Amino acid sequence: MAAAGQSADNRAMWFFRRRRPEAATQLPGPSFGEWALRSFASDEPVPGMTFARLEQVCSNAASLLCGAAYAEPEAARDAAPSDATLAEEASLMARRTADGFKAALADRDNAVLAWPWDHLATRLAWQATRNEATLERDLGDGLWQISALYALRHREQLQHVLSLWDQVASGVLTGAQSRRPSLERMGREALAAYRSGVVSLSAGHP
Repeated sequence: MAAAGQSADNRAMWFFRRRRPEAATQLPGPSFGEWALRSFASDEPVPGMTFARLEQVCSNAASLLCGAAYAEPEAARDAAPSDATLAEEASLMARRTADGFKAALADRDNAVLAWPWDHLATRLAWQATRNEATLERDLGDGLWQISALYALRHREQLQHVLSLWDQVASGVLTGAQSRRPSLERMGREALAAYRSGVVSLSAGHP
């Protein structure tokens, strides 16, 4: 178990330390993952966050990113790198989600349900703070790329998760909004908002 945990930690550390030769060709402005991360961070600088706060922000951003990746598989394919390390991170995310849901079903009174984006957020936030690698672009890219790989390779699991989340959110938010909550819809709308912002930026608009 210790060896497996160490191997997983090494994979996450590798993500934050790897060189990014594609950075020079990136469009101006934040990537989609960074944009989502900043949206939930508001005006609070990510590098100065406590682990608990960073984990919360990452979880909120990742939930939206998972919804977007599920809603638009083509966007997920564009974001998903051909990278065995990140693919294993997505698989780990799926395994932890499956194990967590089984535990919750086996002990409904005591088990706490953890969503896949919670697992991803905890892992990346912990590694980022541990390695002092809390750059918004790197962390946002990690959330988006792994979410995209997860959505593509474990689509059926994500479909069930999103459906359950919608049901839970509907129960919590009854009467608070006109439309039924849907991470798939919110993810699609977030992608549209992001693309609109990128187009405006590249066109020189404020």
